[in-house]
Amino acid sequence: MKILNPVLLSLFLTAMFCGCTSRRTGNPDENRLTATEEEIVIAHVRRFLKESPKIKLSSAERRQIQTARPNFHVHYTGYKSGRLSIRWTLPNYRILLLQRSGNLLSSEKADWAVRIITDQTSGKIPPNFFGAHGEDVSLPPK
Repeated sequence: MKILNPVLLSLFLTAMFCGCTSRRTGNPDENRLTATEEEIVIAHVRRFLKESPKIKLSSAERRQIQTARPNFHVHYTGYKSGRLSIRWTLPNYRILLLQRSGNLLSSEKADWAVRIITDQTSGKIPPNFFGAHGEDVSLPPK
């Protein structure tokens, strides 16, 4: 009986430890947004951009944003979380860049940075650019 107690205790502790570990860390693809989730994020951003008077875009640029597929880049740091960058290349060397960090699907207080960048010299800004150039405008939560 005295030998059985330590064996049962160790089995119980092992079972608890294995039961509490996250299954999300085993497969990195589980951390990523699905194609549907990416489309939901893009639709939210498009809806905001269509209605926002604060963002200085021409009507042609707004139409382009509603129809063109943006460059969508995420550096994942965990389950559906990381640094997200959405970019539309506009005419006249203008780029519309939206960025956020943290839980990418959170509907609570989504803190976005919206930048309109003009690069008249080359028009080439790296696709995963997280700089601080341009005009900052905050994007409200969903």
